[in-house]
Amino acid sequence: MSWPRLEIVEVPWCRDELSKRCWIEGVDDNAMQDVAGGTLVSVNTGSAGYHVLRGIESHKVAVTAEQKGPEKLVLRNKFLEAELNPYGEITSLKLRNCAKQFVVQPSNAFVIFDDVPLFWDAWDVMDYHLETRRSAVHELLEPARILESGPLRATVRVKFAISSNSTVTQTLVLDAAHPYLRVDCQVDWHEAHKFLKVEFQANIRSSRASYEIQFGHLERATHFNTSWDWAKYEVYAHKWMNLEESGYGLAVMNTCKYGHAVHGNVMRLSLLRAPKCPDAEADMGMHEFSYAVMPHKGSFQEAGVIQRAYELNCPLEMVICDVESEDRIVAFQDSYAESASWFQVSCPSVILETVKKAERREDCLVLRLYEAYGGEVLDAVLTISLPVAKIVTCSALEDECTELVCSGGVVHLHLHPFQIVSLLVFLKAPQTH
Repeated sequence: MSWPRLEIVEVPWCRDELSKRCWIEGVDDNAMQDVAGGTLVSVNTGSAGYHVLRGIESHKVAVTAEQKGPEKLVLRNKFLEAELNPYGEITSLKLRNCAKQFVVQPSNAFVIFDDVPLFWDAWDVMDYHLETRRSAVHELLEPARILESGPLRATVRVKFAISSNSTVTQTLVLDAAHPYLRVDCQVDWHEAHKFLKVEFQANIRSSRASYEIQFGHLERATHFNTSWDWAKYEVYAHKWMNLEESGYGLAVMNTCKYGHAVHGNVMRLSLLRAPKCPDAEADMGMHEFSYAVMPHKGSFQEAGVIQRAYELNCPLEMVICDVESEDRIVAFQDSYAESASWFQVSCPSVILETVKKAERREDCLVLRLYEAYGGEVLDAVLTISLPVAKIVTCSALEDECTELVCSGGVVHLHLHPFQIVSLLVFLKAPQTH
């Protein structure tokens, strides 16, 4: 990503204490949490770079999970506080030090619909399916219980049956570094002509909602005042949808689901269907996916919803280096810089979406950036920490267009709302001695 990140990562321990000490020697206890199979640590990384986990700075962050009687669990971090009922539904969602309640009814509620299209079973979703809404919880198999309670991550697990054939296991996760509550789902799905969705009842009033599409976002009405509005009962979107009023908003982000809808104050994410033609076994079996709910102040642009959705979809990658002796630990520490950041963009509304090798040249990278907020950017400064020979704008086919003024790997860009800019970055040949 083209911005700095504070993340909670899990470091797996494959062999012994020596391996562990190589990575986190010098990290004090309030920046660590042992979990099954590894240790959680908080890590700051630069934009489009890496950070070596050795003697990293301690970040004083904390998250807690508490049982408040038989019907309520409370999760807290420095950003938000969420209350859950035994079904894993969110009964209260607030920002810390803010009295605003962001949900008005139990949210994170699974609902199911009858899904019987007129013609094309696997393609069509008819509007009349909305009239068959009902709770998806057939039987609560495992009430919500705390698995981890901090200081870096709190998790709660709940399991319920949709029917005698299908089950849902949810793990609700609150990381100390994130301003959202994540839900990891495992669904064993064996239904026929059913449509599974999850709902969030927002305490937000607005006539329009925003949805992310590739390289931008669009708005749709939240009402059915006209036949044109009624026809838009579901919206195709990528990583997030957002409902906001003046001063506050609620965003729902996800990793791999594309059907979204906001009707009034009800935000729905489409999860699974069960068509039977042309393939009677389509979508049957085990599914794993994640989504997250993020309350925020201000607009979704000001709150960084776009960046948080990217982070949800692109978690930091952990690379384990093999060390087996004290000498190799020292050699490893001498070989790598503590951190690196190869690309930086000065303006948060400009997203560096793509970094790839050029198709027709070996000495060239392709960078693709876009303006994500919907406003003109007069001067976005792109800094490249690589030996750059020149930078040229290019077409989607990577044909050269205009050479840009570049000094020391720094180039200034002017972008219009939602404009996409592709750059060819020519690298200097390595020096030989």
